[in-house]
Amino acid sequence: STEEGRLLKKRYAVFNFDGSLAELKGFELKRRGELEIIKAFQSQVFDQFLEGDSLETCFQAVGRVANSWLDVIDTKGEYQDDDELIELISENRSISGLVSDYDSRKMTSVTTA
Repeated sequence: STEEGRLLKKRYAVFNFDGSLAELKGFELKRRGELEIIKAFQSQVFDQFLEGDSLETCFQAVGRVANSWLDVIDTKGEYQDDDELIELISENRSISGLVSDYDSRKMTSVTTA
């Protein structure tokens, strides 16, 4: 973190020797309540981390994924089906109590309930 006294959140990915993902910590891919487009992006990026035979070719593989998702954002989803686009910009979230218990909180799950 660039701010003094502020701790960084742990984020890491551990891969098995066969290339499968053994452990994932701190990424949106594992959390509920995050946009599906973020989860899809991270899922595809993790698949590319072990591609290539050098750091440069790994970065190129990851960059291709990042550029494809930037294209989706830059075109505002123009080339996606409406249903697919709605899925990408939605989030899955649930609340444990009554909506009235969350009166003062600003949450998408309360706003849409």
